[in-house]
Amino acid sequence: MTIEFSCSHCNKVLKTSDDKAGRRAKCPQCGEPIDVPQLTQSAAEPASDGFDAFEEVVPEQKSFLAEQTAPVREEESFLSAESIDCPMCGESIPADAKRCRHCGEAIQEEVSGPRSIKVGEVFSRAWNVFKANLGQVIGIHVLAYILCVVASFVVLFVISAIGFAGLLAIAGKPDPGVMVLSVVIFYIALILVSGVVQLYFMLGVLSFLLKLVRGEQPGFNLIFSGGPYLGRMLLCSIVFFLAYLLGYLCFVIPGLIIALMFWPYPYLLIDRNLPGIDAFTDSRKITKGNLMSLFLIYLSLVGLTLVPYGLILIITIGMEQMAGQMAILGVLLVLGFMAAIYILLIPFFMLVGTVSYAEMTNQ
Repeated sequence: MTIEFSCSHCNKVLKTSDDKAGRRAKCPQCGEPIDVPQLTQSAAEPASDGFDAFEEVVPEQKSFLAEQTAPVREEESFLSAESIDCPMCGESIPADAKRCRHCGEAIQEEVSGPRSIKVGEVFSRAWNVFKANLGQVIGIHVLAYILCVVASFVVLFVISAIGFAGLLAIAGKPDPGVMVLSVVIFYIALILVSGVVQLYFMLGVLSFLLKLVRGEQPGFNLIFSGGPYLGRMLLCSIVFFLAYLLGYLCFVIPGLIIALMFWPYPYLLIDRNLPGIDAFTDSRKITKGNLMSLFLIYLSLVGLTLVPYGLILIITIGMEQMAGQMAILGVLLVLGFMAAIYILLIPFFMLVGTVSYAEMTNQ
């Protein structure tokens, strides 16, 4: 006997033989897990209508279960998958869905498939986002800078207090070797903790910029969102630095290639919540075929940096001929110019990096 029913997700009419009742499989149209309904008593024993001889069971090869001989595994079930928002309609869908079941938009190819980028498009998009969200882009960087300074002072105070207590403990028997070791440990601890603090707030800034580039409206509270990724970020940064340093020592060029291949790992940690090794693997995948474009973007950013510093050099040379109040005015002008560089250029450079990642991952 044939069981005919509709998918509860997409309403596609499905047919299969009654021996498949109770089985769990994926709908061939929407891919969602569904259960083949059991036959009711009335359906199982229908009244004779004289056409019993013509009742034909759907052949196995024509059933939608023909290629689904095994039940849906737990890892393939919608219960175990994370959800994402469809970029077209905004509805919630499984993270591994290839197509939105609400609007039919293709997901996998648009979200995760890497593509080649164009330098002009990257700078154009970055500039448009920068202009449209100038206050937010600068504000998140200023906030991160202030929080880093405050946190660094707190760290310095705590470590100094611990170091001072240690010095008081050994004050009766000062040992030059112990003193030197204490100072070394103090500075190493200060550098490490300060580095962790900076990485934490950098993750928050990148999360903010990534959402901004996608067209979302993120809040400044994202500055504190780096906690879940901090441990992996720290380990990945150490590995990245060591690999870059080793490549740099090998005649510079290998170090530059390593940097261009693996620099997106922080974005992948945030965007896809990947393990550290997978972040490096996916970095290599999305930068493949884009190394030359990324190199040109890097050269462009270096050139943009040299322009204001060249102007500062010209102003400084002119200040040598000034005296009195004019010299003070020149110093203030240079300091203001440097502040403008940090306030405008650094946020823009970070935004260019974020747009580059978004373009490579089709976002």
